[in-house]
Amino acid sequence: MAYSTDSDLQDIVPDILQLGIDTFSDEHGRAFNDINRNLRVDWWEKKGLSGEMDNNKLVSAQFARLSTYLVLWKYALPQLTNWVSDDRFLKMIDFYKARFGEEYDDLLRDGIQYDENDDDVISKKEKQSIHHGRLSR
Repeated sequence: MAYSTDSDLQDIVPDILQLGIDTFSDEHGRAFNDINRNLRVDWWEKKGLSGEMDNNKLVSAQFARLSTYLVLWKYALPQLTNWVSDDRFLKMIDFYKARFGEEYDDLLRDGIQYDENDDDVISKKEKQSIHHGRLSR
């Protein structure tokens, strides 16, 4: 399973599949696992929900942009760079790493949609934000 596709990459970097690598499908799967791991650590635990997080209860569409940024930053662009200064892809790696961080923080602040009761409706209770920087007592 994946939150993003090569088409999502092409929406942001139109020539990404014309640079010597035909597909990044495996990388989308890695990003899916990375995002879910981050959510278990940064969101699930803080929400105090019981049991294990069920990836199938997450609304996957909310993670498409996040996953696209992660694939670009962590997986696709490092395969394309030649690791010398002024390389186009090195600059893009830094750019998309920052976009990933911003998008991830925005998602946590806005609220992760999790259909806890499996009714295909996200209630207000099922989309609560994690307040960063707020003192909790």
